[in-house]
Amino acid sequence: TETNEQRVTVLETESHLISALEDSLFNLLEETPEVLSKISLDSCPFLVNLPDQFKARHLTGDEDLKNRVGVQRAAFSHSRVTEESYRNIMNAYPYDSSLDWVIESSNGEFAAFCLIWFDEINKVGLLEPVGTDPRFWRMGLGSSVCKLALNALRDKGANTAIVVCTSPKTHAFYKSIGFEPYAQTKTFHRLKNTNDN
Repeated sequence: TETNEQRVTVLETESHLISALEDSLFNLLEETPEVLSKISLDSCPFLVNLPDQFKARHLTGDEDLKNRVGVQRAAFSHSRVTEESYRNIMNAYPYDSSLDWVIESSNGEFAAFCLIWFDEINKVGLLEPVGTDPRFWRMGLGSSVCKLALNALRDKGANTAIVVCTSPKTHAFYKSIGFEPYAQTKTFHRLKNTNDN
């Protein structure tokens, strides 16, 4: 008999799901929770002053693909994103290139990026992913690109944006923009024999 671990992650506020998991013999794992933070877009429009020689814009299409992949791979050394995989993202619902923002250096390189996924029904946008090429750290580009993307999100009709923070450093970054935490995740698990029904 083989044993598989089943894992389920819920928000700490979802007490009905937590009760159901505990009733089904799931146990709480002692893991560092992810923190969900949100911001009201009433604070938009954010005013942004970019350093000289930099400009901000949203992606315009396939011609930006190589640079967009390059900046994400630079920002996240573990990233496995490729031009092919990012093209798949661009072709997936609800991707919207007008919410895929970058800051471009004077030589045309992308220095920072912020992609927002917009839930039109609930009027909420999720920032994921956000990053800055380490060569351009400490210039305010990360917060600037987020603010510009948030302005564009509000123009689409959203009233709230959320982020999922996985470390105190990312939490502090988003807090500096105006995001406030509202919930944490809890992860439950149980062991299941593969011959169980």
